[in-house]
Amino acid sequence: MMPWQRMETLGTIATIEHIIRKFRELIDTDSSIPPELRRALHDTLDEHLFEAKRRVLLKAH
Repeated sequence: MMPWQRMETLGTIATIEHIIRKFRELIDTDSSIPPELRRALHDTLDEHLFEAKRRVLLKAH
Protein backbone atom coordinates (compact mmCIF):
# COMPACT_ATOMS: atom_id res chain seq x y z
CA MET A 1 0.00 0.00 0.00
CA MET A 2 1.35 3.43 -0.93
CA PRO A 3 1.89 5.98 1.85
CA TRP A 4 -1.02 8.21 0.75
CA GLN A 5 -3.34 5.19 0.62
CA ARG A 6 -2.28 4.18 4.11
CA MET A 7 -2.94 7.71 5.39
CA GLU A 8 -6.34 7.76 3.70
CA THR A 9 -7.20 4.38 5.22
CA LEU A 10 -6.10 5.46 8.68
CA GLY A 11 -8.06 8.69 8.31
CA THR A 12 -11.19 6.80 7.33
CA ILE A 13 -10.83 4.46 10.29
CA ALA A 14 -10.29 7.42 12.63
CA THR A 15 -13.46 9.05 11.29
CA ILE A 16 -15.46 5.86 11.83
CA GLU A 17 -14.11 5.54 15.37
CA HIS A 18 -15.01 9.16 16.09
CA ILE A 19 -18.60 8.64 14.91
CA ILE A 20 -18.97 5.48 17.01
CA ARG A 21 -17.50 7.29 20.02
CA LYS A 22 -20.11 10.06 19.62
CA PHE A 23 -22.91 7.46 19.51
CA ARG A 24 -21.48 5.90 22.69
CA GLU A 25 -21.52 9.30 24.39
CA LEU A 26 -25.16 9.79 23.43
CA ILE A 27 -26.06 6.36 24.77
CA ASP A 28 -24.14 6.89 28.01
CA THR A 29 -25.57 10.34 28.73
CA ASP A 30 -29.22 9.50 28.01
CA SER A 31 -30.67 8.56 31.38
CA SER A 32 -33.83 7.20 29.75
CA ILE A 33 -31.88 4.22 28.35
CA PRO A 34 -31.96 1.27 30.77
CA PRO A 35 -28.60 -0.40 31.56
CA GLU A 36 -29.43 -3.67 29.75
CA LEU A 37 -30.38 -1.78 26.58
CA ARG A 38 -27.28 0.40 26.92
CA ARG A 39 -25.10 -2.74 26.97
CA ALA A 40 -26.89 -4.14 23.92
CA LEU A 41 -26.42 -0.86 22.05
CA HIS A 42 -22.71 -0.84 22.89
CA ASP A 43 -22.39 -4.43 21.68
CA THR A 44 -24.11 -3.48 18.43
CA LEU A 45 -21.76 -0.52 17.99
CA ASP A 46 -18.77 -2.81 18.59
CA GLU A 47 -19.99 -5.13 15.82
CA HIS A 48 -20.54 -2.25 13.41
CA LEU A 49 -17.15 -0.75 14.22
CA PHE A 50 -15.39 -4.07 13.59
CA GLU A 51 -17.22 -4.61 10.29
CA ALA A 52 -16.62 -1.05 9.11
CA LYS A 53 -12.89 -1.32 9.83
CA ARG A 54 -12.78 -4.68 8.06
CA ARG A 55 -14.45 -3.24 4.95
CA VAL A 56 -12.11 -0.25 4.87
CA LEU A 57 -9.04 -2.46 5.20
CA LEU A 58 -10.28 -4.90 2.54
CA LYS A 59 -10.97 -2.03 0.15
CA ALA A 60 -7.46 -0.66 0.72
CA HIS A 61 -5.80 -3.88 -0.43
